[in-house]
Amino acid sequence: MSSSDAIAAHLDWQPFSHRPDCAKPAWEVAQQAKSDALRVRRGGPEHSCPNEECGHRDHYDRITVRVLCRSCGTVHLISGEEPTTRSTTTASTGYGQPPKRMGGLWLYPGPPLIDVSWEKSGPGAYLCSREKVDRLSEGDIVGVISEGRGKRGATIWSAAIGPDFRPAGYTIWAKNSGDKAFATVAAAAKWVTAELNAAAATETEEDQEQ
Repeated sequence: MSSSDAIAAHLDWQPFSHRPDCAKPAWEVAQQAKSDALRVRRGGPEHSCPNEECGHRDHYDRITVRVLCRSCGTVHLISGEEPTTRSTTTASTGYGQPPKRMGGLWLYPGPPLIDVSWEKSGPGAYLCSREKVDRLSEGDIVGVISEGRGKRGATIWSAAIGPDFRPAGYTIWAKNSGDKAFATVAAAAKWVTAELNAAAATETEEDQEQ
């Protein structure tokens, strides 16, 4: 699952947009949390709940996130009831860490294979790109390197190339390393590069024959 977690960490996130004439685009982000907020008369119908301990009728917990740009005056407000919030790090979410240059590729980290606060295990997968970009798109991703466990729990790595992105976050890879395990991320990255080059050479030969 680490490869799909890495894809989910990087794809399908839509950035907030500034006005076209914004001179200094920068977002100021803040949140407002209210406990036991009273639902106003026109704020929607009361919610019934089979749990007698639940006060989710005319009172509820509300959180609003405000994303504001002082330059162009744009404000995005995101609000919801009964929210779940937590503070974490880029190492845990898998997005926001700088990519690594390895094996002729740029490797973008994903979340840890096991997300536990006391274990600093590092990324459980890397998305591979030929170019360094600020935000990955489907067209940038040419391969993936995923963490696994070998004999006696040793960390091993597998790899795949040629993603075919399907709905609901499902991805099919044209070719994977199969039973071949790599001891390091660098070794897996070299395999990805070699397979990409081989596939490109085959495609060129086929084009010349036509």
